[in-house]
Amino acid sequence: MKNTIFSNTILAFVGVLTLASCEKYRYNFDDGVNKPSTAESQQTVDTAMTIVDRSLYSRARIFPGMVEATEPRVKDLKFTLDLNFSASNSYLLRIQSAPMPQFSTGFYAPAGELIKIVVPTGINGLSVQVGGHTDNLTGQLNLKRDPIIVMNRQLYPGDNYVRNLYGGTIYINAAFGIPQPVEFSITGAVKSPDFVLGQSVNDAWIKEVKASTVPWLEMRTKRIVFLIPRDFLIRNFASAKPLTDPTALMTAWNDVFELDYNKWMGLSDNPADTRDRSPQGAWREVLDIQPSVGYGHSGWPVVATMDDEWFNSVVSIDQLLHGANWGTYHEFGHNCQQVSTWSWSTLGETTNNLFNFKVANRNAVNFAVLHGVDWLQPALAFAATAGTKNFDGSVAAINDPFARMIPFLQIFGIYGYDAMPYLYTAARHAQRFSNTDLDKHDFVYERFSEYSKIDLRPFFEAWGIALSSQSTIRIAKMFPLLDKKIWTYNPVTKTGGTEKYDPIKITASSEELTGEGATNGRATAMIDGSNATFWHSRWSSAPFGTMPYTLLLDLGSAKSAKGMYFVPRASSGQVPKDIEVFKSENNTDWVSIGTFQIGSAAGARNNYNFPATIANRYYKIVIKNNWANNSNAALAELNIIQP
Repeated sequence: MKNTIFSNTILAFVGVLTLASCEKYRYNFDDGVNKPSTAESQQTVDTAMTIVDRSLYSRARIFPGMVEATEPRVKDLKFTLDLNFSASNSYLLRIQSAPMPQFSTGFYAPAGELIKIVVPTGINGLSVQVGGHTDNLTGQLNLKRDPIIVMNRQLYPGDNYVRNLYGGTIYINAAFGIPQPVEFSITGAVKSPDFVLGQSVNDAWIKEVKASTVPWLEMRTKRIVFLIPRDFLIRNFASAKPLTDPTALMTAWNDVFELDYNKWMGLSDNPADTRDRSPQGAWREVLDIQPSVGYGHSGWPVVATMDDEWFNSVVSIDQLLHGANWGTYHEFGHNCQQVSTWSWSTLGETTNNLFNFKVANRNAVNFAVLHGVDWLQPALAFAATAGTKNFDGSVAAINDPFARMIPFLQIFGIYGYDAMPYLYTAARHAQRFSNTDLDKHDFVYERFSEYSKIDLRPFFEAWGIALSSQSTIRIAKMFPLLDKKIWTYNPVTKTGGTEKYDPIKITASSEELTGEGATNGRATAMIDGSNATFWHSRWSSAPFGTMPYTLLLDLGSAKSAKGMYFVPRASSGQVPKDIEVFKSENNTDWVSIGTFQIGSAAGARNNYNFPATIANRYYKIVIKNNWANNSNAALAELNIIQP
């Protein structure tokens, strides 16, 4: 009773408090919208354009640098941006990171100075970003710059004011597409000497860069944007190999991201299916004095160390066309990895590098230039070695990100580089993600087999890439089995891979490995096509063979068979007598076909006709006894009888 009275009291108090609060703060929810009073709508906004906040000048001078006072500040200058886009985000593309709807303005904000941006009436969903260096270095040691030097602010129709104490490149970010081009007005900023492919003129641009004091500028194409330091460019202009044709350079860069990234992933600007649409924003790379991770890292944007190596990889067309821009391709490759569908756990530093080889292939660059070839021969030897192998294991020959590229490079070299867009497109269209590494193995095996129209199971087995029985059975019913040892193909020399491959294998629960010579005694003699050679159960040393013996015949793929034949060795003391034959699709689940008695005549062929024609890959033959009533058994040949 006391609890009830207490509860009712509290509820009543809350109700009174709620009513009092609504009255106190003058909330009005009659039509579902809070309508602030005139007093509440007033706010203090810093609009004093002539006042400069110099409090962080000493830090801004260190990085990202200062704009000289003599650089003209623009006033009420109009500029127009096309903000009409449909997002092709990373989830839709099923890649790690996709370009965001960020738009370059061509302006730079001087440190501590107020910038005014006027947004037209009716335009919403926009924000302004001042600064291209977005890495947050909070908590890191030995800082070369302040941890956060970028700022973002929501934009509203009308006058907007923004100040970054470090200064920086000015961007407009959009939350959604706007059908018609938007005209803005800007005051207080300076023009950045950006190079824009299709608009900038080579000689005029070089003069503009030399005359400017803006510390950072962009080199822009439809597909890629680089943010680089101006002082590095000035030094380049005075070097032995200066950048003299930025148009050719940026055309080549645009081709890389058009042909070797977007198109190689099966993307285009106007596809039949929106899942195959190229990112409508440009990929971006920013040079920074201190990346938050390592020497460079992937993401939005890609961030690289501001040094001569990274800078030259951007501005040297000779290096772009004939060498290895490994770092840039490597990091953008990370952005493009499809880890949710096919790039499995041990390929984290592997499948991102495939884009390097695509660029090199298009430009006819020797693969050895890219990253040496020390990893090549050990890996090829690994694939050529018989026996049980694990592609994802710790064996030195294969436990290397470059070695693990070879199977993919072999597929591209033999069947064509269009195997990659086939794989990427199928991954985007897959109904579900792959949950395990085995699922991802299967996905790659099935897609590459579909593309080549050949069952590539022997290729995957040679590399020790495990496959599920469900997957191999499905593909075996669709395509003929691979008949060449393509795992011997050398992707650097582009040779090999043509040797014939015979998929048939046989094993025995007991075999004589020493007492019958170099060839006889072994199980493989039963499938060599010669009645002069033979398998024999073990007899020369312990453990001696004892009945029953099991022979396992693997045809490599499901083949039609109406029966099986047996040829005993031409010696009466080891002729098998009673046998039972089993079939299996997966080497695990066995079904008996029936029993059969081999005739007692040594060397004579015996045909066992199945009750009906079947199509299976695996057959198990159990030898229960022999005609001589001893523990020995020998066969010269056995195989299926095809219809």
